[in-house]
Amino acid sequence: MFSAPFFSTNNVPRRIKAGLAVFIAFLTYVTVVPHEVLEYSTVIGYAILVIKEAFCGVTIGFCANLALYVLQFAGSNIDRDIGLAMVSIFDPMTRQQTGFTGSLYQYAFMLIMMLTNLHHYILRAFFESFTLIPMGHASLPGEGLVYVVTGYIMDSFIIAFRIYLPIYATMLLLNSVLGILAKVAPQMNMFSVGVQLKIFVGFTALIATTALIPVMSDYIAGEMKRMVTNIVEVMSSG
Repeated sequence: MFSAPFFSTNNVPRRIKAGLAVFIAFLTYVTVVPHEVLEYSTVIGYAILVIKEAFCGVTIGFCANLALYVLQFAGSNIDRDIGLAMVSIFDPMTRQQTGFTGSLYQYAFMLIMMLTNLHHYILRAFFESFTLIPMGHASLPGEGLVYVVTGYIMDSFIIAFRIYLPIYATMLLLNSVLGILAKVAPQMNMFSVGVQLKIFVGFTALIATTALIPVMSDYIAGEMKRMVTNIVEVMSSG
């Protein structure tokens, strides 16, 4: 509830998050979790069990949330090429100053996520994690977790560049045209003309590539599912 995408947004009141967490915990206890006696002898042992289970949940939610950072990274590159690198807006979801294009892609993905019931998949992954990782048997292999996360971070650069590629190609073509015009007509002030032309062409390219947002969201959702599956398998295998 506090680290997964859609559920961890800061504009949702904490009381609602806590109430939803308690309700889901009750459903998990009634329907999913096998009622077995946990092995612990002292309060410290019980605290260690609670911390391990909490860490498992936070890790699964954080790894699912990593997919959204790809959109922010791609959006920052697009803003830099278009000329909106200095433009920042306050994002109520993260309570941070973010770029324009990154926020646009992130909100579009969250909307498609709700329409396609991807948040139901996150809940199912949470429930099924108790089947794959029984209570008290969670293992935290640091080397395996680091390997999965670093592998996904390396893949995220490729994913972000694929999102960024149409705008990059358009801006590359525009820069080539401006370079030719600077040689043909040196009396023109290419700095003042180029900035306005980049913004106009950049927004036109963004509007033209709007139809690719569902495809991009489907790809990001697939990567999110793969990331959650890999991290649960690592913690279950130990």
